Amino acid sequence: MAELTDLEGLAPPEHLFTWVDVEEHLALLAASDRWPRWLQAADGWWDGLELVISPGTDAEKVKQWLDEAFGAGSTEWHDGTLVLALDDPRTTEFVGLPVMLSPASDNANQPRRIPLLREKHITPQLALPLERPADESFADDVQLVAFHSFKGGVGRTVHAVAMADTIAQRGGSVLLIDADLEAPGITWMHRAQGGQLDFCYEDLLALLQGAEDGSWSGAVDIAAAYLPNQQVGRYASGGRVTVVPTSRRPLLGPPRIDPADLLTPNRSPYFLTEALSALAARVKADTVVVDLRAGATELSAPVLLDPRVQRVFVTTLSHQSLAGTERLLRQLGHRAPSLQHVDPASAVIITQYRQDVHEDQVERARNELGSALFASLRQSAQEPGAEVDDTGEVDTGLLSQPLLSPFREELLALPSAWDAVMRVLESSKVAEALEPIVPTLVSPASPEAKELLETIDHTTLRSRLAETARRFIYAEREGMSSASGFLVTDPLRRLLGDHRTEPPLALVVGAKGAGKTFLYAKACAAQTWDRFAQQSEIEGVELSIPVVPVLESDNLEYDALTTQDLRSAFIAGHSGESGQGAASQEIKDRLKAGLATLDAQDELQWRQLWLECLAIAAGVRPPDSRSAETVLTELGKRARAVFVIDGLEDLLQSLDSESKRTALRVLLIDVLAWLRSLRGRPLGLVVFVRQDLVARAVRQNSGQLLARYDPYALRWDKEEALRLALWVTAHAGALPAPVDQSQIAELPYDELVDTLIPVWGWKMGTEKSKEARSHLWVPAALGDFNDQVQARDVVVFLSEAAHLSIPQTAWEDRLLVPGAMRKALLACSTNKIDSIQQENQEVGDLLSRLQQVRQQVTVPFDLEEVGISVKDADFLVDSGVFARGPDGRYWVAEIYRHGLGYGSERRAKVLWRR
Repeated sequence: MAELTDLEGLAPPEHLFTWVDVEEHLALLAASDRWPRWLQAADGWWDGLELVISPGTDAEKVKQWLDEAFGAGSTEWHDGTLVLALDDPRTTEFVGLPVMLSPASDNANQPRRIPLLREKHITPQLALPLERPADESFADDVQLVAFHSFKGGVGRTVHAVAMADTIAQRGGSVLLIDADLEAPGITWMHRAQGGQLDFCYEDLLALLQGAEDGSWSGAVDIAAAYLPNQQVGRYASGGRVTVVPTSRRPLLGPPRIDPADLLTPNRSPYFLTEALSALAARVKADTVVVDLRAGATELSAPVLLDPRVQRVFVTTLSHQSLAGTERLLRQLGHRAPSLQHVDPASAVIITQYRQDVHEDQVERARNELGSALFASLRQSAQEPGAEVDDTGEVDTGLLSQPLLSPFREELLALPSAWDAVMRVLESSKVAEALEPIVPTLVSPASPEAKELLETIDHTTLRSRLAETARRFIYAEREGMSSASGFLVTDPLRRLLGDHRTEPPLALVVGAKGAGKTFLYAKACAAQTWDRFAQQSEIEGVELSIPVVPVLESDNLEYDALTTQDLRSAFIAGHSGESGQGAASQEIKDRLKAGLATLDAQDELQWRQLWLECLAIAAGVRPPDSRSAETVLTELGKRARAVFVIDGLEDLLQSLDSESKRTALRVLLIDVLAWLRSLRGRPLGLVVFVRQDLVARAVRQNSGQLLARYDPYALRWDKEEALRLALWVTAHAGALPAPVDQSQIAELPYDELVDTLIPVWGWKMGTEKSKEARSHLWVPAALGDFNDQVQARDVVVFLSEAAHLSIPQTAWEDRLLVPGAMRKALLACSTNKIDSIQQENQEVGDLLSRLQQVRQQVTVPFDLEEVGISVKDADFLVDSGVFARGPDGRYWVAEIYRHGLGYGSERRAKVLWRR
C-alpha cells in the first residue's frame, strides 16, 4: 500500500462543496493505490465522513494524511472532533464535514464488490480489478458481444445489427438484444417490420428481479416460449437472428427496473450476463449481440464489466467521443481487464470519417485508442514449469488495433424496417469493418477437410516443408536453375507486362531479403526475356532477346549454368568471336579501380566506366574508355539484349565515400538515360538495388526517382507474405490437398486465408479460443513498423516452425502448431539481425550497438538507456526498426526485439505480479 509520499501526482481537488466531492476524491486515491496501510474503508454521508482505521492508529496521523490528500489546512479540531473543510463563500469561518474514526474489526470481511461503475463501498480493494467470474467462459460456450459508445449517434446500433447479420449469414444463431433502455433503436426497426413484441428485455429484467429462488431458470423458461416468434430475416446458411426488443410499453419513459437492481447479495456479481447466456443456450443461439445504452451509465455497466464479454466500442473522430471512449476504456481496463488468451479482447471501431480528408486524424485516433486497448489487455501468467513465451506482444498489438469504418452516405438516413436496413448494410459493406472481430462459430474447415487432415502423415509433410523452406532461405545459393518455379508477384508481373515488345530500362528496388538476387537468378536461368515471361506465366511478351549479366552478387552460386555461360553465349551469337567472354571478376576489378582512382565529382568518367562494363559483358571490349559509347551504339544496330546488374551492395558496401555515391548515382540515372537515348531502344538494363542505397546515392530528388520505378519495387506487404507462405508450402508438397501453384498469385484474399488454414489453423490456438487469428499473427510477427515483411523472413519462419512442429502429436488439424510458431519467431529475429549485420553495414552497426547495451533494456525505452542519438533513432524509425511512441519513448518491432535480447514492459509487469 501507499505511504504519504505516494500522494504525489494526484493533486488535491480544487473545490469541495459536499460529501460527494470528498467521497469521489477518496475513491480516486483508493483506485490509484494511494491509501495508507492503516485506512481500511471510507463512507460519506451528507452530515459526516466515517473512516475505518486500523486499531491503534493515532488521530494526528489521520489528520496529517487528510491534509496531504485534500490540501494543506484542510482539517481542524473542533471540540474534539476532526473536521474536513468544505468550500462555502458565504462565510470566512472554518466549516466542514465531521470525520468519525472507527477502529476496524479484527475479523471484518471485505465488502462484496459488484460490477458497477461507482462502487458503494470505498476500500483499498478499488486499486485491484474486480474478482473474476467463477467460470472462464459462459455455459454451453455461448459468446456475448456488447456494443457500446460514449456518445449516441456514432453508428453503434448499425454495427451491432451488421454483426448479428454477418454471424447469421455464416450459419450462426444470434440473440440480438436491444438493451438501450432509454433510446432504443433495434426495437423501432423490428416494430416497423411488423415483428412480434411478445417478450422484451424489460420483461426479462423484471422476471429476473422477482425470481423467488434468486435464479434465472424461471425467467429463461418463460422467455424461451415466446422468442421463436421474434425471428427476423431469412438466411440460406440456416442461420437466424432472434430480436429481443427493449420494451412492449407504448409510452416512452425511463425503465422501471435497472440491470443493477439484479445484483443482490445472494447472486453472482455476473448474474445478468450469465442469465443472458443461459437464455441463448435455451433457444439454441450460439451468440448474444447486445446493443447497450450510450454513456457512462450503470444501465450498461453489469455487461461491460464482465471480462468474458467481447466489448466493442464505437466512436467518431469528434473530440468528445474520442476522449470519452479512451477514458472509459482505461477505466474498464482497470476494473475488468481482459485476460489475454482467456477472454475476448475489447475492440474499437472508428466511424463516420472521410478517407480523403481525415487521414491524419484517423492515424492519431488509432494511436491513442490503441494505447488504451493495449492497457486494457492483461497478459496471462505463465503456467508453472512452462517455457516462458515472450511473443505475447504480437498478440497484444494485433488485438489492440482499432478498426476503421469510413463514412457511407447511405447510412445518413436509414429506412425504418428491418429488411430495408439489411439491404442498405449489404450495399454499404459495413460488415467488412467487423471482419477481424466476428466471433468464430463453427470450424472454418469443412468436414471433408477435417477428415483428410486426420488421415495424413503430419510428420512427413512437416519434414518436407522444413527442408524445402530451408533451401529457399538463401535460394540464390542453390544455383540459378536448381529451384524450379517461383511466386509471381505484382511487381514482377508489371515489369514483364510493361515490356512485351521493348527492352526494359528499370530499377528493381527492394530491401535486403526481398528477393532481388533470387529474381536476378531466375531471369538469368531463363536466358531470354520472353522465356522469363513464359516461366512467370505472363502472356504476350514477344521480346525474344538474351539476358546478359553484367554484375552479380557474391552470394550467387552456380550449378550447370553460370553467368559467364550467358555472356559467352551472347558473344558467340552476336560478335563473331569464339564465345569466351570476360570473367565477371574483370568487371569488378575495373569498378574497384575506378573507385580508387576516378575523381569523385567526374560523373562523365563514371558513365563511361559503366558503359565500358556493359560492353565487356557483351564481348565488345572498347579499345579505350572514350569509345564505349561507340561500340555499344554499333552493337545496338546488329543485336538486342537485356543487361542485368545485381550485387551492388557487395561492391559499394554502405556508400561511405563520395566516389561510391557518385558511381551508384551515375548508374541509376545517367547510364539508364544514355541507353534510353539509343535510337530504337535496342539495349535494356534492369538494375536490382537496395532502396537504402538509392536514397543515399541520390540525395536530391531520390523520392522522384523511386516513384518512377515504384511499380517494380519488391515490397512484400502482409497479403503478399501470405501468398509466399502458401506457395512455399505448396511447392514443398506439404499441403494436405494439392493447390495449383500458378493460381496462388490470383487467389482472392478470403480464399487465400481459407487455403492456409490447414497450414497453421484458424487461430493461434483452438478454433474457438481467444487467441489471435493465425493469418493476421504471422505477418504482424514478421513485419516491421513500415508494414513490410521480407520474403526471407517468411521462409525462415516456415522452416523453423515446421522443424519444431515435427515431434508434436497434439495438433492434427494443422502443419504448424502454435507453440512452434511462437518459438520460430525468436529464431527469425536472430537470423534477421545476423543477416542485416552482414549485408547492411549502417543498420547492422546500430543493431550491434543496441545488442551490446550492458543493462537489461525493456521496451519501450528512452534513448539514454541504449546510448544512441536522436539522429540514429530517426534513421532506425525510417528503416522500420523503431517506432516512437506518444510519450517520446521508443518501441522495437518484434522481428528485431527478440534478437536484440530486449524485454517487454508488459511481460515484466506480469512476472512482477506473480
